[in-house]
Amino acid sequence: MDGSLSLYYSMNQINIMKMKKTSSLLVLFTFMVILGGCKKDNDTEDTDIAQSKIYQLQAMDDSNVTGTATFVEDVDGKTKILLKLEGSTTDVHPAFIKYNSASEGGEIAITLKKCICDVGETIVTTLDNGEAIDYDGLLQLDGHISIAKSPQDLETVVSTANIGANE
Repeated sequence: MDGSLSLYYSMNQINIMKMKKTSSLLVLFTFMVILGGCKKDNDTEDTDIAQSKIYQLQAMDDSNVTGTATFVEDVDGKTKILLKLEGSTTDVHPAFIKYNSASEGGEIAITLKKCICDVGETIVTTLDNGEAIDYDGLLQLDGHISIAKSPQDLETVVSTANIGANE
């Protein structure tokens, strides 16, 4: 009986050690996700660039959210739009290209990927209505970029830039 009791305690110690190891790995993983989740540096993949155009995002209504919108045409003819915000928290900001100038306002032409941790990146090949658009078409579009305050408040614009024909 003494031997089986000793074996029982040994098995419990092994189980406790496994639990501690698993807990340590879980804590380490969580820590890595937190540290790596909101990078402010350029963590985009390398692209062979054919041409690019940078627009300056202007703060709206004392939001203090500024930044850049970079349109990049790669050698394969795809257009990537990279949004980098400054003065924002790590909130999620929905982003759009809308028709007309920023002062006129307009309907959504292209829904861009949300800015998360101050960065958003979208590859654009069509308008939301399905019509094809390329880099040159974007540079000629009668439109503007609109950055919304949050997914719950799409009406409040925190930053904008005229693009294309409105530049």
